[in-house]
Amino acid sequence: MMFEYTGDGCSVPKDITSVQFKEGLQNIGDNAFEGYESLESIKLPSTLVEIGEYAFYGCNNLRKVILNEGLKKIGRVAFRDCTSLESITLPSTLIEIGSWAFRSCSNLSEVTLNDGLQKIGDAVFYFCSSLQKITIASTIVEIGDSAFGYCSNLREVKMTRVPQCLKTNAFHSCDALDKILFPTISYRLENIIQTSHWEDFEDKVNEVRGVVQWESNKLFLSRGRYNHWSDSRHWNDARRDLGMITRLVSYYERKEATSTFELALWKSKLDQANATNTTNRAAYRIDVPGPVKATILQYLDFLPLLNQWGYDIIS
Repeated sequence: MMFEYTGDGCSVPKDITSVQFKEGLQNIGDNAFEGYESLESIKLPSTLVEIGEYAFYGCNNLRKVILNEGLKKIGRVAFRDCTSLESITLPSTLIEIGSWAFRSCSNLSEVTLNDGLQKIGDAVFYFCSSLQKITIASTIVEIGDSAFGYCSNLREVKMTRVPQCLKTNAFHSCDALDKILFPTISYRLENIIQTSHWEDFEDKVNEVRGVVQWESNKLFLSRGRYNHWSDSRHWNDARRDLGMITRLVSYYERKEATSTFELALWKSKLDQANATNTTNRAAYRIDVPGPVKATILQYLDFLPLLNQWGYDIIS
């Protein structure tokens, strides 16, 4: 049975199987569809801003949920025990997922966290035992206590960086999780490997990488370092060391960009030389002056450490 929900206090029959929400609706109230066990699908309006607490709690036959751009917050326990829910894509406008929002969604195997999301509350995906992989959006600054606790089949986690506030128990009892990967910075490392700076750069990375491991051109954290994911030292050290590596990579990228700029200028002058059939090609070499290089590089907060190592930033 299909039902159109206007949010104006209308009575909703308990045996509905599908709900279409009226355009213009901005909020779904707390407990609005709690315990509606016949509900299988919902179509939310583009105007929706917030889903209230316990809004769909215990809708254990809910299989299809489409969350549109414009949604900013999912309240506490909003989809808890929706055991038939298999996938969810969170829009880029979403800022916060409230605590326990998807707890015990035992068939939830696919979750897409788009950039824009800032906070994952406590135990949001607790006991989501079918979840196998997750990519943490680059904009996330907080992951709550036991956010992915007891996700027993979670094998792959990708991060851009370690969030500013990551509770020590965020991945508690994720027994299948051995590594947390950092593909973005790994990709940037691969690009540097192709340059002439690589040997010098490798030594510098090895000096600062600390707890971060590096194999086959991939940076990652390993559970084996501390035997489990609930040691606060693990995250604090990783945050520090990844920050150092990222700043180092940024320095070399800027240095390489400056070299490329020099080569482009030289190529332009060589074209002129070829046009005049000159053989004195060396006379057309262009170097970016030292002060210009220093101006480009001065924005990198890694320079003091490089200077401490006695590294010449101008050469």
